[in-house]
Amino acid sequence: MNHYFLIIYLTFILNASIAKANDYVWGEEFKEGDIISAAIFNQIFSTLEKVNRTPVDADLVGTWSCDAVHSQTGLDTTGWTANDFLLVLNSSQLTMTASSQSTSLSQSYSFSTSNPSPFIRLGTNTASSGTYILFNGMLLMKGIMSASAVSKFKVDIVSDDRFILTPMSDGGNYPDLIMCDSAIAVPAAPVSTTASNNQTSVNITWVDQSSDETGFKVYRRLSSETEATELATAINASPYVDSSLTEGQTAYYSVSAYNSNGESKKSRVASVTLDATGPSVISHTPLSNQTGISRSEYTVLSITFSEPIVVVCPSNPNATNSCLDTPIAVTQLGSSGKTYAGLHLFPKTGTSFSGSTTGHPSNYESNDVVTVTVNSEWIKDANGVPMEADYSFTYTVAP
Repeated sequence: MNHYFLIIYLTFILNASIAKANDYVWGEEFKEGDIISAAIFNQIFSTLEKVNRTPVDADLVGTWSCDAVHSQTGLDTTGWTANDFLLVLNSSQLTMTASSQSTSLSQSYSFSTSNPSPFIRLGTNTASSGTYILFNGMLLMKGIMSASAVSKFKVDIVSDDRFILTPMSDGGNYPDLIMCDSAIAVPAAPVSTTASNNQTSVNITWVDQSSDETGFKVYRRLSSETEATELATAINASPYVDSSLTEGQTAYYSVSAYNSNGESKKSRVASVTLDATGPSVISHTPLSNQTGISRSEYTVLSITFSEPIVVVCPSNPNATNSCLDTPIAVTQLGSSGKTYAGLHLFPKTGTSFSGSTTGHPSNYESNDVVTVTVNSEWIKDANGVPMEADYSFTYTVAP
């Protein structure tokens, strides 16, 4: 019979008497990618056997991880040959026989298939990991290894005590009766994750809780998305800077640690909205209310903004080389009514700007109180967010 079309029905009797685990709560949600310790893993076996109902993929799908595994007692390995960490059946026929062991089959079944057999299983004391579903104490492992010389088969659960084996090529599932010997040393999850806004980027920080991690992975979910995606990996230490957001976007971040044994759980989520606030003036010269500005020297007017700005032409925002609008970007008006030279700036970009603004020292009026105004309609940031309001300060000319 062609083994690619072979369907085998197996019936199991479950009469084990195993105490119900105290720490595992039936119905606890697991999802793809979760790491389950050996202790909890074995409690799940016990709980499922006590409940005596068939789980399906949705009940328990995740990642199991152990530093060693072993087969349940009573599994005869006669005729099986070690192939790396696989045991491969040499014969073209496998006979499954009932025994006194609680995990054995209820009666004898035999079938023939071309060599090599589609049945493979993990050897003893072998570290491994993979995706699984559980069926009455039997672990049905899916896609955990590649063995091109061995046929695999798909497992379909059809009832509480019956499943179908369908031979497949590479990429099928792998059945085995195993238990985890102890928890593998995956790193502890990072804590105290924060995400802070830097206007043009987000700074993600966390506190490491392990001494044996290889690195960290950063995950991000945007407010428009339903699932988090891995943003970066192979990060050696906190912090990580995300420069891919745009103004006003909200993002949710978490961090995990990993090493050769696996990946930790993700940290608690930290969220941030990239600040859509426009640029502001953070420093300038002369200083506010500065007095005694000399009439015999040129005055240098300088303005520094909170972020890089783009100077635009109010009447023609798309202009690139000329703008005839008045007033200019930075104006100066004395209490005497006299207008002093300001800073036109167009079409400059940058964070800090300066220039000699009086033209000649004799232009200053004695004791004039000069008001400097940064006109917000000329100023936007690199993302097009405008300065919210005009900014003004004064200084006083010497007698």
